[in-house]
Amino acid sequence: MISKWFHFEFWPFWFFYIPMFFYGFYLAIKAKAFAYFTPTNPAMKFGGAFGMDKMKILSHLDRKYIPQGFVVNSSLPISEIKGLMNKHEIDFPIVCKPNIGERGVGVEKIDSESDLLPFLKDKHEDILFQDFIDYPIELGVFYHRFPISKKDGITSIVRKEFLTITGNGRLKFSELVKANIRASSRISYLKNKYNSKWNQIIPSGINYKLEPIGNHNRGTKFLNGNDLINEQLVSVFREISKPLDGYYYGRFDMKVNSIEDLYKGRNIKIIELNGTNSEPAHIYDPDFPLLKAYKVIIQHMRLVYEISMENRKLGYEPDSFKEIMRALYKRTFTKKA
Repeated sequence: MISKWFHFEFWPFWFFYIPMFFYGFYLAIKAKAFAYFTPTNPAMKFGGAFGMDKMKILSHLDRKYIPQGFVVNSSLPISEIKGLMNKHEIDFPIVCKPNIGERGVGVEKIDSESDLLPFLKDKHEDILFQDFIDYPIELGVFYHRFPISKKDGITSIVRKEFLTITGNGRLKFSELVKANIRASSRISYLKNKYNSKWNQIIPSGINYKLEPIGNHNRGTKFLNGNDLINEQLVSVFREISKPLDGYYYGRFDMKVNSIEDLYKGRNIKIIELNGTNSEPAHIYDPDFPLLKAYKVIIQHMRLVYEISMENRKLGYEPDSFKEIMRALYKRTFTKKA
């Protein structure tokens, strides 16, 4: 749709970030290291830029903050997977995702055993199985801390509004989907998923949440939640992050039962923890100005640089250019970062 080009939230990732490549090059020269960002999070592979083990980093958190979960290869028989689900006290629905992957690719909510086999059919990788958390609020909270100066803070909160359609008593399910700009790139997927309802007229006021996965490329609307930032919330994430040795910068993707619970540090479930590849996703709010968005990204790139320089003083060195290029090649051409 042509209208998408007037809203930068829909621009291709590589296109939107073209101006930032130049600033990244400047920081690399200043740091005298191409991979200046990798010491930012020594506990994560390449600082969390790509190729990180999702379950490994989550396992360092207090168990009360993470969903029940486990990782197995997609080739494992269903009977053994069900045995592991019983062992970990997980029942359907569940969320399955590649244990190594970015930007929500391959993430699905699986409602029953009959849905699991088709999901695993074409997979050739390790899959993270997680208990599906049905808390009503999903957030991405961007927290950072410095290893030497001990400064910390929250610089971004994104609130997620899931892809939903509402019936009006006149239009078919398919027409409502096609009229939604956020669903326009996923028509075939949604038609297959909701085939039984596709040609039905939806009664007025009836809502359908089309996507339970809170990723922008799955149609989720990202809203600016920075009004939630205060010192009380910083103290909550300061406490949550205490066990994360070697983790200093990134976004906590999480679900919470209420904003009151968020400030009290309870009923929080962190479903993913991202590193230097994290975006301050509140910038994708439809009303957020483009130039201000670039200013926010520069602020975060500077934080990466400053935290990495402190970690270098502690003896952590950037990964080599050769190692990064080898890993990128494997990731691109063999899908094994």
